[in-house]
Amino acid sequence: MKLFTVLEPPDGKPERVAFVSEGFAWSALALGFVWALWHRMWLVAALLFALTSALTVATNLELLGSGFAGLLQFGISLLFAFEARALQVASLERVGYRRSALIQASTSEAAELGYFAGRANNAPEPLSARLRGAPDDTLGIFGNV
Repeated sequence: MKLFTVLEPPDGKPERVAFVSEGFAWSALALGFVWALWHRMWLVAALLFALTSALTVATNLELLGSGFAGLLQFGISLLFAFEARALQVASLERVGYRRSALIQASTSEAAELGYFAGRANNAPEPLSARLRGAPDDTLGIFGNV
């Protein structure tokens, strides 16, 4: 099961609700710059491009060995892959999205179905209604005695 952060748009349109999977982003590891552009993270993409360009220039000017530069590039890609989803959430929040929920589901489609099914009910059942059916002799976490 995966966790999905649900972000609602500032205009409240349900078709623009974003579901961001939590955890490691394999596609961000392989295609970091392209992944950032795809998710409209312009500042992050510019930073990745600048770092890659700086490493390439340093390698061409023989300021860094090619092996060390490759290791640095892999480290940057690995760090980005670990933080890509958090950066994506931060990027969406910067343009006005707000966190709405955290959903556990196996796929993004299941997360969407679960989120919108919960929204259709509008509000959760109040705590007093849930406790009304509890037996009177319950002692907290110890169960019925």
